[in-house]
Amino acid sequence: MSTIHEGALSPVPDRPGRTPISAAQAFGISVFPLLGAGLAAVGMPVREVFVLLAGCGAIGAAVYAVGGGGRQLLEALAAALSAAARR
Repeated sequence: MSTIHEGALSPVPDRPGRTPISAAQAFGISVFPLLGAGLAAVGMPVREVFVLLAGCGAIGAAVYAVGGGGRQLLEALAAALSAAARR
């Protein structure tokens, strides 16, 4: 049986507890490489670009961990490590 319901706007997630990516997440994921490329193009050393973007990512992860009680971040980290181990 399909998980797509007739007349639904988007498919229902197959796994409980997993939601589709939001527009804010997609925007954040796409902005990091564009920002890094832009900074490198205007003359900022690539090493400094990586340090800046890593710091921004760490701040974002910390805010996400505090806001979600840390559980969601740990689940995401565990899923990422599990997926990386399978490859």
